[in-house]
Amino acid sequence: MTPPSKTIHIIDGTALLFRSYFSPGLNFSAPDGTEVGAVLGLTQVLARYVLQQGVRHVGVVFDAGRLTFRNRIDPSYKANRGEPPEDLVPQFDLARQAVAALGLHPLAVPDYEADDLMATLCARLSSSERVLVSGDKDLIQLLEPGVWISDDKGQRTTTRDVVEKYGVAPHHWTTFQALCGDSVDNVPGVPRVGAKTAAALIAALGDLASIYARLDEVAALPIRGSKGLAKRLEDHREDAERSLRLVTLHRDVPDPSLDLSPADLRFEGPQRSAEALFDRLGFHQPLRRLSAP
Repeated sequence: MTPPSKTIHIIDGTALLFRSYFSPGLNFSAPDGTEVGAVLGLTQVLARYVLQQGVRHVGVVFDAGRLTFRNRIDPSYKANRGEPPEDLVPQFDLARQAVAALGLHPLAVPDYEADDLMATLCARLSSSERVLVSGDKDLIQLLEPGVWISDDKGQRTTTRDVVEKYGVAPHHWTTFQALCGDSVDNVPGVPRVGAKTAAALIAALGDLASIYARLDEVAALPIRGSKGLAKRLEDHREDAERSLRLVTLHRDVPDPSLDLSPADLRFEGPQRSAEALFDRLGFHQPLRRLSAP
């Protein structure tokens, strides 16, 4: 089912750009020799999504840089990822230019991740239905009535999906992540606490603050190794609480560029100047598709 036209689609442009860069067969150079394959892939996906989903209101969010406020909380956060490939770096700015030229409203704020922008827009546009287009599990914490998570083909993740797969409701997702950790982002969590144990703790005791307030109850819970678990939770309380700060999305990024109404994000087609930019990039298919009557 296609979402109604008043739905606002908030798309993770950085994730799509990286995915396009690493997709086989997407090497493509602009006439001046600049590698622009990732920009080509990103804009192709965006054009397809906008047309297939009948998008009328849209914003595309980007990371503004590799380091954010989370690196001040924990310098090792995402440090395992290293620097982006050299030929991808020029494409970050070109991607934002291309998205703007297509009329899709790019947004980026220094010191914050794209997910924080999605969370902030979700909060500020709460009178509209919102579709968050991303494969990032961090966004599960934003699921609520009126908010959908979708992939770029329109396949949605619902609250029921999350409960069935992980055993926790979206409002407990940050506690779940804080306990389990995330090796992809270097979020420590609590050692040897997996998904089943985390879900059982949450079901019995609630959020992270409640778990630590009721730590003396953990040893008696019907969880395998509960006595050792209580000790690990106590020994790694600082890790768990730091992890919670790392995984919790910022829902009020203090930047005027995010003070938007649905009208500000209305898709009205590509800009008149778009042709010149796509001449420079050396491809026109996404522009042509979004310009068609």
